[in-house]
Amino acid sequence: MYPGILLVLLGALGYSVAMPGLRVASVTFDAHTLLFSSLAMLLGYQSALFGVFAKNLAIAEGLLPEDQRVARLFRAVTLEKGLVLGLGAVLVGAALLLGAVNLWRLANFGALDYPRTMRWVIPGVTLTALGFQTLLASFFASLFGMRRR
Repeated sequence: MYPGILLVLLGALGYSVAMPGLRVASVTFDAHTLLFSSLAMLLGYQSALFGVFAKNLAIAEGLLPEDQRVARLFRAVTLEKGLVLGLGAVLVGAALLLGAVNLWRLANFGALDYPRTMRWVIPGVTLTALGFQTLLASFFASLFGMRRR
């Protein structure tokens, strides 16, 4: 779980330097940095979810002892909260993607300013994917709660 969280944090750090297009010495952080950062965030989030779900399954099957941190997490993160968060991310991601399509429309569906457009598209795709993963993970996590009843 912790390597996944580290990847998400590294991805967020990448976003913090790539979104404004920072330049440090001779290094420019641009759209490619955003792509790598998005990959880190997606893989990290998926890894963290896998770690939490695997640990919860191992506890439920008696392979590991009860863990109060996992129990607190599953009490705090409810299906409803996950659905709201996931849907919010999907909607923000879709809005960013629609904004990119609007930029294309404003360019009469011709050539686009690549660095500017990708600052809409890459976060839009990433948020949409993370939101969708959150929606599915919320439903999956709620199945664990059903077993305990």
